[in-house]
Amino acid sequence: MKSSHIDEARLFLAEHFNKHEPLLQTPGIQLPKASPDPKRREYHESVIRQGCSLIVVDQSNDDRIVGVAYAGVLNASELEQNWLELSEKRRTQPMEHIEYFLCNIKRNARLFQQYGVTDALYLKMIAVDSSMRRQGLGRRLVTALIDVGRTKGFPLLVATCTGLYSTRLMASLGMECVHSEDYVAFKDEDGNVVLKPPAPHTKASVMALKL
Repeated sequence: MKSSHIDEARLFLAEHFNKHEPLLQTPGIQLPKASPDPKRREYHESVIRQGCSLIVVDQSNDDRIVGVAYAGVLNASELEQNWLELSEKRRTQPMEHIEYFLCNIKRNARLFQQYGVTDALYLKMIAVDSSMRRQGLGRRLVTALIDVGRTKGFPLLVATCTGLYSTRLMASLGMECVHSEDYVAFKDEDGNVVLKPPAPHTKASVMALKL
């Protein structure tokens, strides 16, 4: 993926990731906007410039994007700093809880201590066009990302799978479950369960593969 793809890729993810991602199916949640604020867009561009994100295009249809693997560097110190900032904030909105949950589960996995590394290639999002699923595109994206990680010298590929199907996909490609957490165990200050994705998605799992 190149910076020139960012607008099309963002619209693609809004349609084919946000509307299907298990955590974002929690009742009452407001889906993220397809057009982020300038600061968020700048962050997306910085990730893309790392040269690790991939796209699948339909060459028979003007190179329309039909698959995205949005990936970038996961650094131990940056993860800890991000967690500290999020843990200090009072969370009142579902998206704030989701952001904290995803950061916290990566921290709880203790990836860097377990594997003895300081950074990893992190698969942030993967999505395939809804009309082209069950054709192996997701598998091809992850397989290609593994090759990218090895070529760039990353010691580890990591993904946080929030649903059953993505967990099965990563496991079938040799990734191991390092840590998992049940959604019913994640509660707000009043003891209410916050994350309620539809069945059969009951937990999130941090998956990893040594490269």
